[in-house]
Amino acid sequence: METNNKCVVLIIGAGPSGLLLGYLLKNKNIDYLILEKHDRVGASWEQMPDHLHLISYWKSNYLIKEDLELFPPNMAHSAKEFAKYLQDFSLRHHLRVITGKDILSVVKENEQFVVQSRDDVYKASIVVDCRGYFSFPFIPTLKISGNPPLMIHFKDYKNSKVLEGYEKILVVGKRLSAGQLLCELAKKNNHKLFLSIRSELRFSPPLFFFKHFLRNLNFYEGITKKLNIKRKLARDVPMHIEAKKIINDHVSVLGDIVKIENKIVHFTCGTLQEIDAIIFATGFRPSVVNLRDDFESSTINGLFYLGRGTQRSFTSRFIRGIREDAVVLAQLILGKAAPKNKSQ
Repeated sequence: METNNKCVVLIIGAGPSGLLLGYLLKNKNIDYLILEKHDRVGASWEQMPDHLHLISYWKSNYLIKEDLELFPPNMAHSAKEFAKYLQDFSLRHHLRVITGKDILSVVKENEQFVVQSRDDVYKASIVVDCRGYFSFPFIPTLKISGNPPLMIHFKDYKNSKVLEGYEKILVVGKRLSAGQLLCELAKKNNHKLFLSIRSELRFSPPLFFFKHFLRNLNFYEGITKKLNIKRKLARDVPMHIEAKKIINDHVSVLGDIVKIENKIVHFTCGTLQEIDAIIFATGFRPSVVNLRDDFESSTINGLFYLGRGTQRSFTSRFIRGIREDAVVLAQLILGKAAPKNKSQ
């Protein structure tokens, strides 16, 4: 257990952005400490749905160049496999991480940050919020009365066992996770499936073109960034093309939800449907923060963010974007924080 609760840079979150930034700061001889709310590094990745794989291949997802050779460049990792990589990364590089520290507040007092967890107080000159994108699940506000159906967010769905005993399942959403969920549930063939969407469905290109794009993802995105084409515009990932046939054959597509009365769901298309369970594949929505120089809070000096959407580009919330952004942020912090006199 760490006993020193003071550091120059306090990093919140031991996911890919927090670990990589800690690694870079360590190499620059900057005093840092990483706090993680779960009981182990990479836990949020372990808790993702069992079927979930990273969209892009390993050559887009490694954290440092020397790790590119750990796996075949076009390998697709599961979320659990990536969690194991993060845990190994932390151990290999002897990163200073304290787990089980859920942060309750971050307050700046007399040019120093006071960070309160449930059982400790930490002080730092600089704080970096690395909780990223996937720590903030979004569920739309709905009119609900009576005894509604089971309702969970996609991030809390582990596997189909969660829905045992529930016949009529409604998935809310139109992006990648909604399609993945419908494909998995359709294979079980013991549910009546419904999909609620606000606008027209979009699918990825045919499988051949999709795989070609993923294999050359860095090249195509590099061109887009170089030409500064909508560089900071957020981009959603559409449903995989394989979900199209599943939806056509097994899913009743309905409009947006108007209200829920007991287990009866009212839709904008005029349909009233009894539903046993609702899964919100409605993505994630971190609180909006105004930044200067892409990273630092415009209202609180010394408070930085890493891993949020569209910080430097549309890739900033993805691992490949974090890999680029962390290097820039580490250099920015180096200019603000005096290096330690001795190595960690």
